[in-house]
Amino acid sequence: SPIARSTSPLLTAAPLPACLPAPEQAVAMATMKKVVIIGGGPSAKHCAENLVGAKNLQVTIVSANKFVEWPLAMPVCLVKPELHDKAISPNFDTYKVKGVEYKFGPVTSVDASAQTVTYSAEGRDEAVPYDALIVATGFGMPLVYPALGSSLADRKAQVLKVGTAIKAASTVVVSGGGPVGLELAGSIRVQYPDKKVVLVSRSKILAGNPEKTQNTVMGVLKSMNIDLATGAISGAPEDFSLEAGSLTVGNEKVSYDVFLPMYSRGPNTAFLKGCAELLDAKGAIKVNESLQSTGRGQIFAVGVGDNKVAFIGFAKLSDQWKDVTNNVKAYLEGKELKKHKEGMPGMTHPPIVLVGNIMNGKGAWAGIDCSVLPGPLKCCCCCGMGGFPFCPPPCCWPCVHPCCVGYCCGKPEGAGPAACIGPLAFKMAGFHFKGIGEAPKQQTM
Repeated sequence: SPIARSTSPLLTAAPLPACLPAPEQAVAMATMKKVVIIGGGPSAKHCAENLVGAKNLQVTIVSANKFVEWPLAMPVCLVKPELHDKAISPNFDTYKVKGVEYKFGPVTSVDASAQTVTYSAEGRDEAVPYDALIVATGFGMPLVYPALGSSLADRKAQVLKVGTAIKAASTVVVSGGGPVGLELAGSIRVQYPDKKVVLVSRSKILAGNPEKTQNTVMGVLKSMNIDLATGAISGAPEDFSLEAGSLTVGNEKVSYDVFLPMYSRGPNTAFLKGCAELLDAKGAIKVNESLQSTGRGQIFAVGVGDNKVAFIGFAKLSDQWKDVTNNVKAYLEGKELKKHKEGMPGMTHPPIVLVGNIMNGKGAWAGIDCSVLPGPLKCCCCCGMGGFPFCPPPCCWPCVHPCCVGYCCGKPEGAGPAACIGPLAFKMAGFHFKGIGEAPKQQTM
Protein backbone atom coordinates (compact mmCIF):
# COMPACT_ATOMS: atom_id res chain seq x y z
CA SER A 1 0.00 0.00 0.00
CA PRO A 2 1.29 3.55 -0.63
CA ILE A 3 1.53 4.28 3.07
CA ALA A 4 2.79 0.91 4.28
CA ARG A 5 4.40 1.37 7.67
CA SER A 6 7.92 0.37 8.69
CA THR A 7 8.22 -2.68 10.97
CA SER A 8 11.93 -2.39 11.73
CA PRO A 9 12.93 -1.63 15.35
CA LEU A 10 13.78 1.96 16.20
CA LEU A 11 17.34 2.51 17.32
CA THR A 12 19.06 5.10 19.46
CA ALA A 13 18.55 8.62 18.17
CA ALA A 14 20.64 11.77 18.45
CA PRO A 15 21.32 13.10 21.97
CA LEU A 16 18.42 15.01 23.49
CA PRO A 17 18.69 18.05 25.76
CA ALA A 18 20.33 17.17 29.08
CA CYS A 19 17.62 19.12 30.93
CA LEU A 20 15.12 16.32 30.26
CA PRO A 21 14.80 13.82 33.12
CA ALA A 22 16.22 10.38 32.28
CA PRO A 23 12.81 8.65 31.95
CA GLU A 24 11.56 11.37 29.58
CA GLN A 25 14.75 11.15 27.53
CA ALA A 26 14.23 7.41 27.14
CA VAL A 27 10.63 7.88 26.02
CA ALA A 28 11.58 10.64 23.55
CA MET A 29 14.44 8.62 22.08
CA ALA A 30 12.23 5.57 21.63
CA THR A 31 9.73 7.57 19.58
CA MET A 32 12.27 9.24 17.25
CA LYS A 33 11.96 8.24 13.60
CA LYS A 34 15.14 7.87 11.56
CA VAL A 35 15.27 9.46 8.11
CA VAL A 36 18.39 8.73 6.04
CA ILE A 37 19.24 10.79 2.95
CA ILE A 38 21.78 9.44 0.46
CA GLY A 39 23.52 12.20 -1.48
CA GLY A 40 25.85 15.15 -1.03
CA GLY A 41 24.41 17.73 -3.39
CA PRO A 42 21.79 20.45 -3.12
CA SER A 43 18.82 18.07 -3.25
CA ALA A 44 20.09 16.10 -0.25
CA LYS A 45 20.94 19.30 1.60
CA HIS A 46 17.57 20.94 1.02
CA CYS A 47 15.72 17.74 1.92
CA ALA A 48 17.59 17.73 5.22
CA GLU A 49 16.72 21.38 5.86
CA ASN A 50 13.05 20.66 5.30
CA LEU A 51 13.09 17.73 7.72
CA VAL A 52 15.45 18.70 10.51
CA GLY A 53 12.99 20.96 12.30
CA ALA A 54 10.23 18.36 12.35
CA LYS A 55 9.28 16.91 15.71
CA ASN A 56 10.53 13.41 16.56
CA LEU A 57 12.75 13.03 13.49
CA GLN A 58 16.45 12.18 13.43
CA VAL A 59 17.94 13.10 10.06
CA THR A 60 21.17 11.58 8.71
CA ILE A 61 22.93 12.41 5.44
CA VAL A 62 25.24 9.79 3.95
CA SER A 63 27.57 11.62 1.56
CA ALA A 64 30.31 9.99 -0.50
CA ASN A 65 32.70 12.95 -0.18
CA LYS A 66 33.58 15.29 2.66
CA PHE A 67 33.50 18.41 0.53
CA VAL A 68 30.98 20.10 -1.75
CA GLU A 69 31.76 20.86 -5.38
CA TRP A 70 29.41 22.90 -7.56
CA PRO A 71 28.88 20.93 -10.81
CA LEU A 72 27.57 23.86 -12.87
CA ALA A 73 31.02 25.45 -12.67
CA MET A 74 32.99 22.37 -13.70
CA PRO A 75 32.97 22.90 -17.49
CA VAL A 76 34.82 26.14 -16.72
CA CYS A 77 37.17 24.66 -14.13
CA LEU A 78 38.23 21.70 -16.27
CA VAL A 79 39.59 24.17 -18.80
CA LYS A 80 40.81 26.71 -16.25
CA PRO A 81 41.79 24.74 -13.09
CA GLU A 82 42.92 27.87 -11.24
CA LEU A 83 39.21 28.67 -10.77
CA HIS A 84 38.44 25.32 -9.16
CA ASP A 85 38.70 26.60 -5.58
CA LYS A 86 35.90 29.06 -6.32
CA ALA A 87 33.58 26.10 -6.98
CA ILE A 88 34.33 24.19 -3.76
CA SER A 89 33.07 24.38 -0.21
CA PRO A 90 35.84 22.45 1.56
CA ASN A 91 34.88 22.84 5.21
CA PHE A 92 32.22 20.57 6.65
CA ASP A 93 31.58 22.84 9.64
CA THR A 94 30.62 25.63 7.23
CA TYR A 95 28.32 23.85 4.77
CA LYS A 96 26.67 21.32 7.10
CA VAL A 97 22.99 21.57 8.02
CA LYS A 98 22.74 22.12 11.76
CA GLY A 99 20.98 19.34 13.61
CA VAL A 100 21.73 16.76 10.91
CA GLU A 101 24.05 13.81 11.49
CA TYR A 102 26.55 13.17 8.69
CA LYS A 103 28.19 9.93 7.59
CA PHE A 104 30.95 10.08 4.96
CA GLY A 105 31.76 7.35 2.48
CA PRO A 106 30.31 5.77 -0.68
CA VAL A 107 27.11 3.79 -0.17
CA THR A 108 27.72 0.19 -1.20
CA SER A 109 24.30 -1.36 -0.64
CA VAL A 110 20.81 -0.94 0.75
CA ASP A 111 19.03 -3.79 2.52
CA ALA A 112 15.41 -2.88 1.88
CA SER A 113 14.12 -5.69 4.10
CA ALA A 114 16.25 -4.84 7.13
CA GLN A 115 15.98 -1.12 6.29
CA THR A 116 19.69 -0.36 6.51
CA VAL A 117 22.12 1.62 4.36
CA THR A 118 25.69 0.30 4.22
CA TYR A 119 28.52 2.68 3.37
CA SER A 120 32.30 2.32 3.26
CA ALA A 121 34.10 4.45 5.85
CA GLU A 122 37.89 4.27 5.50
CA GLY A 123 37.75 0.66 4.38
CA ARG A 124 35.17 -0.41 6.97
CA ASP A 125 31.55 -1.17 6.20
CA GLU A 126 29.13 0.68 8.45
CA ALA A 127 25.35 0.24 8.54
CA VAL A 128 22.82 2.98 9.19
CA PRO A 129 19.19 2.02 9.96
CA TYR A 130 16.25 3.98 8.62
CA ASP A 131 12.50 4.26 8.91
CA ALA A 132 12.38 6.31 5.72
CA LEU A 133 15.05 6.62 3.04
CA ILE A 134 15.47 9.45 0.51
CA VAL A 135 17.70 8.76 -2.49
CA ALA A 136 19.00 12.06 -3.91
CA THR A 137 22.20 10.93 -5.59
CA GLY A 138 21.90 12.61 -8.98
CA PHE A 139 23.26 11.33 -12.27
CA GLY A 140 26.73 10.13 -13.18
CA MET A 141 28.90 12.20 -15.49
CA PRO A 142 32.69 11.69 -15.53
CA LEU A 143 34.78 14.70 -14.45
CA VAL A 144 31.75 16.96 -13.93
CA TYR A 145 31.27 15.14 -10.63
CA PRO A 146 34.09 13.88 -8.37
CA ALA A 147 34.61 10.16 -7.98
CA LEU A 148 32.69 8.69 -5.05
CA GLY A 149 34.88 8.62 -1.97
CA SER A 150 37.63 10.82 -3.38
CA SER A 151 39.48 13.21 -1.10
CA LEU A 152 39.60 16.94 -1.78
CA ALA A 153 43.32 16.70 -2.57
CA ASP A 154 42.73 13.88 -5.08
CA ARG A 155 39.89 15.75 -6.74
CA LYS A 156 41.91 18.96 -7.10
CA ALA A 157 44.82 16.97 -8.52
CA GLN A 158 42.49 15.33 -11.06
CA VAL A 159 41.04 18.63 -12.26
CA LEU A 160 44.53 20.12 -12.56
CA LYS A 161 45.72 17.08 -14.52
CA VAL A 162 42.82 17.35 -16.97
CA GLY A 163 43.31 21.09 -17.38
CA THR A 164 47.02 20.60 -18.03
CA ALA A 165 46.30 17.89 -20.62
CA ILE A 166 43.79 20.11 -22.43
CA LYS A 167 46.34 22.92 -22.52
CA ALA A 168 49.00 20.63 -24.03
CA ALA A 169 46.69 18.93 -26.55
CA SER A 170 46.43 19.75 -30.23
CA THR A 171 43.03 18.08 -30.65
CA VAL A 172 40.35 17.68 -28.00
CA VAL A 173 37.25 15.59 -28.57
CA VAL A 174 34.19 16.28 -26.43
CA SER A 175 31.55 13.54 -26.55
CA GLY A 176 27.96 14.59 -25.88
CA GLY A 177 25.65 16.96 -27.69
CA GLY A 178 23.78 18.20 -24.62
CA PRO A 179 24.21 21.46 -22.69
CA VAL A 180 27.30 20.28 -20.76
CA GLY A 181 29.15 19.09 -23.85
CA LEU A 182 28.37 22.31 -25.69
CA GLU A 183 29.57 24.49 -22.84
CA LEU A 184 32.80 22.54 -22.43
CA ALA A 185 33.59 22.47 -26.15
CA GLY A 186 32.97 26.21 -26.36
CA SER A 187 35.01 26.89 -23.24
CA ILE A 188 37.99 25.06 -24.73
CA ARG A 189 37.62 27.08 -27.92
CA VAL A 190 37.48 30.51 -26.24
CA GLN A 191 40.37 29.60 -23.89
CA TYR A 192 42.50 28.13 -26.69
CA PRO A 193 41.58 29.65 -30.07
CA ASP A 194 44.22 27.63 -31.98
CA LYS A 195 43.28 24.11 -30.84
CA LYS A 196 41.16 21.73 -32.86
CA VAL A 197 37.95 21.07 -30.96
CA VAL A 198 35.58 18.32 -32.10
CA LEU A 199 32.13 17.75 -30.62
CA VAL A 200 30.77 14.26 -31.28
CA SER A 201 27.20 13.14 -30.68
CA ARG A 202 25.22 9.98 -31.42
CA SER A 203 22.26 12.07 -32.56
CA LYS A 204 21.30 15.70 -33.05
CA ILE A 205 22.69 18.17 -30.58
CA LEU A 206 20.23 19.40 -27.93
CA ALA A 207 17.83 16.58 -28.77
CA GLY A 208 15.22 17.88 -26.31
CA ASN A 209 15.21 21.44 -27.64
CA PRO A 210 13.23 22.89 -30.57
CA GLU A 211 14.68 22.42 -34.04
CA LYS A 212 15.10 26.18 -34.34
CA THR A 213 17.44 26.18 -31.33
CA GLN A 214 19.35 23.20 -32.68
CA ASN A 215 19.92 24.93 -35.99
CA THR A 216 20.98 28.18 -34.31
CA VAL A 217 23.52 26.40 -32.13
CA MET A 218 24.91 24.43 -35.08
CA GLY A 219 25.53 27.77 -36.77
CA VAL A 220 27.26 29.03 -33.62
CA LEU A 221 29.53 25.96 -33.56
CA LYS A 222 30.48 26.58 -37.17
CA SER A 223 31.22 30.25 -36.52
CA MET A 224 33.40 29.28 -33.54
CA ASN A 225 35.28 26.73 -35.66
CA ILE A 226 34.15 23.78 -33.54
CA ASP A 227 33.83 20.65 -35.67
CA LEU A 228 30.62 18.65 -35.24
CA ALA A 229 30.44 14.93 -35.98
CA THR A 230 27.16 13.04 -35.49
CA GLY A 231 26.28 9.39 -35.92
CA ALA A 232 26.93 5.99 -34.40
CA ILE A 233 30.08 6.10 -32.25
CA SER A 234 32.46 3.16 -31.93
CA GLY A 235 35.86 2.74 -30.37
CA ALA A 236 35.36 5.49 -27.80
CA PRO A 237 36.89 5.05 -24.33
CA GLU A 238 34.51 4.15 -21.51
CA ASP A 239 35.93 6.99 -19.43
CA PHE A 240 37.89 10.16 -20.13
CA SER A 241 41.29 9.70 -21.74
CA LEU A 242 44.31 11.99 -21.57
CA GLU A 243 46.26 9.84 -24.04
CA ALA A 244 46.16 9.99 -27.83
CA GLY A 245 43.67 7.73 -29.56
CA SER A 246 40.87 7.64 -32.09
CA LEU A 247 37.21 6.71 -32.49
CA THR A 248 34.76 6.37 -35.34
CA VAL A 249 31.66 8.50 -35.80
CA GLY A 250 29.52 7.10 -38.60
CA ASN A 251 32.14 6.37 -41.25
CA GLU A 252 34.50 9.11 -40.09
CA LYS A 253 37.65 8.46 -38.06
CA VAL A 254 38.27 11.09 -35.42
CA SER A 255 41.66 11.29 -33.70
CA TYR A 256 42.29 13.04 -30.41
CA ASP A 257 44.92 13.87 -27.79
CA VAL A 258 42.30 14.27 -25.07
CA PHE A 259 38.86 12.63 -24.97
CA LEU A 260 36.22 14.03 -22.61
CA PRO A 261 32.82 12.28 -22.28
CA MET A 262 30.17 14.83 -21.29
CA TYR A 263 26.94 12.85 -21.26
CA SER A 264 24.89 11.35 -18.46
CA ARG A 265 25.59 7.77 -17.38
CA GLY A 266 22.17 7.50 -15.76
CA PRO A 267 21.10 7.70 -12.12
CA ASN A 268 23.66 6.99 -9.38
CA THR A 269 21.75 4.01 -8.01
CA ALA A 270 24.26 1.17 -8.37
CA PHE A 271 23.99 0.50 -4.63
CA LEU A 272 20.38 -0.61 -5.23
CA LYS A 273 21.34 -3.38 -7.67
CA GLY A 274 20.69 -5.87 -4.89
CA CYS A 275 17.08 -4.65 -4.93
CA ALA A 276 16.63 -5.03 -8.67
CA GLU A 277 12.86 -4.91 -8.37
CA LEU A 278 13.13 -1.29 -7.28
CA LEU A 279 14.81 -0.10 -10.50
CA ASP A 280 13.78 0.21 -14.12
CA ALA A 281 16.02 -0.75 -17.04
CA LYS A 282 17.81 2.62 -16.93
CA GLY A 283 18.57 2.45 -13.21
CA ALA A 284 15.85 4.89 -12.13
CA ILE A 285 13.81 4.09 -9.03
CA LYS A 286 10.28 3.03 -9.93
CA VAL A 287 8.01 5.46 -8.09
CA ASN A 288 4.32 6.28 -7.77
CA GLU A 289 2.73 9.71 -8.10
CA SER A 290 4.04 10.66 -4.66
CA LEU A 291 7.69 9.91 -5.64
CA GLN A 292 7.54 6.90 -3.32
CA SER A 293 9.05 3.58 -4.38
CA THR A 294 6.42 1.22 -5.73
CA GLY A 295 8.37 -1.73 -4.34
CA ARG A 296 9.28 -0.39 -0.89
CA GLY A 297 7.10 2.29 0.67
CA GLN A 298 9.89 3.46 2.98
CA ILE A 299 12.00 4.67 0.02
CA PHE A 300 11.53 7.97 -1.82
CA ALA A 301 13.39 9.42 -4.82
CA VAL A 302 14.46 12.98 -5.66
CA GLY A 303 15.76 13.41 -9.21
CA VAL A 304 16.40 9.68 -9.70
CA GLY A 305 12.84 8.36 -10.03
CA ASP A 306 11.19 7.10 -13.20
CA ASN A 307 8.47 9.75 -12.99
CA LYS A 308 8.02 11.59 -16.26
CA VAL A 309 9.72 14.96 -16.21
CA ALA A 310 10.77 17.17 -19.10
CA PHE A 311 14.39 17.38 -17.91
CA ILE A 312 16.37 17.28 -14.69
CA GLY A 313 17.32 20.72 -13.40
CA PHE A 314 16.81 23.03 -10.43
CA ALA A 315 13.52 24.24 -11.88
CA LYS A 316 12.20 20.68 -11.50
CA LEU A 317 14.15 19.41 -8.51
CA SER A 318 13.11 22.10 -6.03
CA ASP A 319 9.50 20.93 -6.12
CA GLN A 320 10.58 17.32 -5.86
CA TRP A 321 12.54 17.80 -2.65
CA LYS A 322 9.65 19.80 -1.14
CA ASP A 323 7.05 17.18 -2.01
CA VAL A 324 9.24 14.25 -0.98
CA THR A 325 10.04 15.68 2.44
CA ASN A 326 6.37 16.47 3.06
CA ASN A 327 5.44 12.94 2.04
CA VAL A 328 8.14 11.41 4.22
CA LYS A 329 6.68 13.20 7.23
CA ALA A 330 3.17 12.10 6.24
CA TYR A 331 4.32 8.51 5.73
CA LEU A 332 5.94 8.32 9.15
CA GLU A 333 2.79 9.76 10.73
CA GLY A 334 0.55 7.27 8.92
CA LYS A 335 -1.13 10.00 6.88
CA GLU A 336 -2.10 10.03 3.23
CA LEU A 337 0.61 11.06 0.78
CA LYS A 338 0.10 13.85 -1.73
CA LYS A 339 0.70 13.58 -5.46
CA HIS A 340 3.75 15.34 -6.79
CA LYS A 341 3.17 18.11 -9.30
CA GLU A 342 6.00 18.86 -11.71
CA GLY A 343 7.64 22.19 -11.06
CA MET A 344 7.28 24.75 -13.86
CA PRO A 345 5.45 22.37 -16.22
CA GLY A 346 5.63 24.92 -19.02
CA MET A 347 9.43 24.63 -18.99
CA THR A 348 9.66 21.70 -21.40
CA HIS A 349 13.40 21.97 -22.03
CA PRO A 350 16.35 23.86 -20.51
CA PRO A 351 15.84 27.55 -21.28
CA ILE A 352 19.55 28.39 -21.42
CA VAL A 353 22.22 27.11 -23.80
CA LEU A 354 25.88 28.06 -23.39
CA VAL A 355 28.58 27.50 -25.98
CA GLY A 356 31.60 28.43 -23.93
CA ASN A 357 31.82 30.59 -20.85
CA ILE A 358 33.22 34.10 -20.57
CA MET A 359 35.10 32.92 -17.49
CA ASN A 360 37.33 31.14 -20.02
CA GLY A 361 37.68 34.11 -22.35
CA LYS A 362 35.91 36.33 -24.86
CA GLY A 363 33.87 34.82 -27.65
CA ALA A 364 31.43 32.71 -25.64
CA TRP A 365 27.82 32.51 -26.81
CA ALA A 366 24.59 31.98 -24.90
CA GLY A 367 20.95 31.81 -25.87
CA ILE A 368 17.84 32.13 -23.71
CA ASP A 369 14.54 30.60 -24.80
CA CYS A 370 12.13 33.00 -23.09
CA SER A 371 9.09 31.08 -24.33
CA VAL A 372 9.49 28.43 -21.62
CA LEU A 373 10.20 30.81 -18.74
CA PRO A 374 7.55 31.46 -16.06
CA GLY A 375 5.40 34.56 -16.60
CA PRO A 376 7.27 36.97 -14.30
CA LEU A 377 10.65 36.07 -15.79
CA LYS A 378 9.21 36.25 -19.28
CA CYS A 379 8.02 39.80 -18.58
CA CYS A 380 11.47 40.76 -17.25
CA CYS A 381 12.99 40.02 -20.64
CA CYS A 382 10.16 41.59 -22.66
CA CYS A 383 9.02 38.12 -23.80
CA GLY A 384 12.30 37.61 -25.59
CA MET A 385 12.72 41.11 -26.99
CA GLY A 386 15.15 42.27 -24.36
CA GLY A 387 16.43 45.67 -23.38
CA PHE A 388 16.72 48.28 -20.62
CA PRO A 389 15.04 48.71 -18.20
CA PHE A 390 13.43 45.29 -18.19
CA CYS A 391 16.40 43.18 -19.05
CA PRO A 392 17.08 42.67 -16.21
CA PRO A 393 15.61 45.08 -13.62
CA PRO A 394 18.14 47.18 -11.66
CA CYS A 395 17.85 44.93 -8.59
CA CYS A 396 19.66 42.23 -10.60
CA TRP A 397 22.59 44.43 -11.63
CA PRO A 398 24.88 43.51 -8.71
CA CYS A 399 25.14 40.03 -10.25
CA VAL A 400 24.64 40.81 -13.95
CA HIS A 401 25.06 43.88 -16.12
CA PRO A 402 22.22 45.84 -17.76
CA CYS A 403 20.81 44.56 -21.04
CA CYS A 404 22.41 41.16 -20.47
CA VAL A 405 19.50 39.23 -21.97
CA GLY A 406 19.74 41.13 -25.23
CA TYR A 407 19.19 44.60 -26.56
CA CYS A 408 15.98 46.44 -27.34
CA CYS A 409 14.02 44.51 -29.98
CA GLY A 410 16.93 42.09 -30.30
CA LYS A 411 17.10 38.36 -29.74
CA PRO A 412 18.15 37.15 -26.26
CA GLU A 413 21.31 35.49 -27.52
CA GLY A 414 24.96 36.22 -28.13
CA ALA A 415 27.62 37.96 -26.08
CA GLY A 416 25.18 39.76 -23.75
CA PRO A 417 23.51 36.65 -22.33
CA ALA A 418 26.93 34.94 -22.20
CA ALA A 419 28.27 37.77 -20.05
CA CYS A 420 25.29 37.37 -17.71
CA ILE A 421 25.06 33.61 -17.42
CA GLY A 422 28.74 32.69 -17.34
CA PRO A 423 29.58 34.13 -13.89
CA LEU A 424 26.29 32.82 -12.47
CA ALA A 425 27.74 29.30 -12.71
CA PHE A 426 29.79 30.26 -9.65
CA LYS A 427 27.48 32.75 -7.95
CA MET A 428 24.56 30.31 -7.82
CA ALA A 429 26.55 27.95 -5.60
CA GLY A 430 26.33 30.39 -2.70
CA PHE A 431 22.53 30.25 -2.85
CA HIS A 432 22.70 26.58 -1.85
CA PHE A 433 25.87 26.05 0.17
CA LYS A 434 27.84 28.20 2.56
CA GLY A 435 31.60 28.36 2.34
CA ILE A 436 32.01 28.18 -1.45
CA GLY A 437 35.49 29.49 -2.21
CA GLU A 438 36.80 29.22 1.36
CA ALA A 439 40.31 27.97 2.07
CA PRO A 440 40.35 24.42 3.48
CA LYS A 441 40.76 24.02 7.22
CA GLN A 442 42.40 21.11 8.96
CA GLN A 443 39.76 18.42 9.42
CA THR A 444 39.50 14.97 10.94
CA MET A 445 37.02 12.28 10.09
